[in-house]
Amino acid sequence: MANSKKIISLILAVAMVIGVFAISAFAAAPAATITLSADNAQVEQGDTITITVTASATEDFYVGPFGIPVEYDSTLVTFVSATVANVFGAGTTDYAVNSATAGKVAIAGWPTNAGSPVAPNLNGANVVLATLTFTATADGEAVFAIANDQKTTSNPTGLFYMGSFDGSNPKTATLTEMGQTLTAVSTTVTIGSAEPELILTATGEANGVIIDTHKTFGGAYAGVVYGFPQATNTTFRTINYITTNLTTTAGAITAADLARTIGTAGYGTGTTITVGSKVYVIVIFGDSNGDGLINNNDITAVKGMVKTASLAPNNSVLRMSANCQQVNNGTMLHTLNNNDLTGLKNYIAKKAGCFTQPSLAATMNNYNNFYQ
Repeated sequence: MANSKKIISLILAVAMVIGVFAISAFAAAPAATITLSADNAQVEQGDTITITVTASATEDFYVGPFGIPVEYDSTLVTFVSATVANVFGAGTTDYAVNSATAGKVAIAGWPTNAGSPVAPNLNGANVVLATLTFTATADGEAVFAIANDQKTTSNPTGLFYMGSFDGSNPKTATLTEMGQTLTAVSTTVTIGSAEPELILTATGEANGVIIDTHKTFGGAYAGVVYGFPQATNTTFRTINYITTNLTTTAGAITAADLARTIGTAGYGTGTTITVGSKVYVIVIFGDSNGDGLINNNDITAVKGMVKTASLAPNNSVLRMSANCQQVNNGTMLHTLNNNDLTGLKNYIAKKAGCFTQPSLAATMNNYNNFYQ
């Protein structure tokens, strides 16, 4: 009963104020957009969420009395406070806030009949009407939206409205009807720890390392990482090349995040990196036995792949590592043959014109349909 009285009082108060101004029920009413925006898209439990209510228009729209009913999920956030801006100027803006109903905050503002109120023009502007603060209390997707309750002729008690004056002086301007088109824009805030992501370090970007999420080997991985430059014969045996070129949004990669799935002697082809719920796999071109070295043992391994189709070309990490011929021809990159053996032999012999890990990676990255 008390809540009903508060809402009725709010409606009556605004109605009385509107009655002070001249109203033209038949004037052409302009359209406006009312937008809710959050200060952060991702927060943790206990954090404060600030929602700003703004209004804009693409034609002349001098703000009149307004009401904005904001709905929220009370199982995820707790309402703290609401502040209505001095829309019509300091000392010339009256307002009301009703938060008695769980999951809804109704705010209203109007120009006073005292002083010298000024109605701002929304045309090409973004005027702040109010700010609301909440506390995040549980993990989830917290949606803040304007209730579908627009004041119209058929719904005269609706709490969503914005009158428009036909000039900037509310005392002399005419107030158009409050049934014009209002577009409501909601916002969503994620509460809880964000999923960490695998990213390149500045060194990794400079080196041309690629995190390729188009290649997943039939969905077995979140993506493939390749293009690490080789500095020494044993570069891919230790985790240093990984931690130098890669990191995560949650912090540095450690040995606990890595696992060898093919070789056991080094962190070469087949090494996986677990980041949150995602698992990525490393491919080192030429390291086709996964031991972290590129030598004659890999030539033997590639010869076997060329001779047999037992390793399907669209799901084999090792087969991708054996694609050692740098060409701009998709078929050649996808099909293993003696050109790949020649490319690998030249790489091991350090012959002029042989591929480098980053250069072959750049070529491979152009073909997103491989190894899906």
